[in-house]
Amino acid sequence: MLDLSDYPKTIQLNDGRELVVRLLGPSDEKPLLEFMLSLPPEERIRFRHDVTDPAVIREWTHNVDLKNVVPLVAVQQDEIAANWTLHFKEHGWTRHHSNIRGIVKPSFRGHGLATYMVHELLSIAGQLDVENVLIQLVETQKRELKKYKEVGFEVAAVLKDWVKDLKGRHHDMVILSMKLEPAWRKMERMILDYGTHGG
Repeated sequence: MLDLSDYPKTIQLNDGRELVVRLLGPSDEKPLLEFMLSLPPEERIRFRHDVTDPAVIREWTHNVDLKNVVPLVAVQQDEIAANWTLHFKEHGWTRHHSNIRGIVKPSFRGHGLATYMVHELLSIAGQLDVENVLIQLVETQKRELKKYKEVGFEVAAVLKDWVKDLKGRHHDMVILSMKLEPAWRKMERMILDYGTHGG
């Protein structure tokens, strides 16, 4: 049984801005759509669905299934600054794996928020029978690829031409993998380095 009683929690970025990290919910329907529309079009290919479709956003915010996914948002007042999710299965032959996906709004990048959100999801994964953590990136996400490799994630697979962008161009998908315990510890050290902390 997942214990998510720590949420919501307040954090402070290394530029002094305070955010509240909490579970995604029905009240986030409009803010989440605004968040997705604020992303550069080329970044929306990272999602499996059309995130500009209000029906998709409504499904995500109104039908959260905590048995398969834990969605977290970081908010400043009514503005969503980051949207991150932990995907897992309670049963089946891949139950020891979990997937982390997420993105930070451009105006909040470079201040340790992504590191903090990943750390939170790794901590949640620690409550489950998770042994390996997977992160899927598009080949064009060079900055993210470099950061996760520095932490210790390794390339587990490259799916050639797996993603098609809005202009019809194909891109490789890179799947990174890491054992949960080393990942959690290294992300914890990165948070200390970036100066992002709970409050």
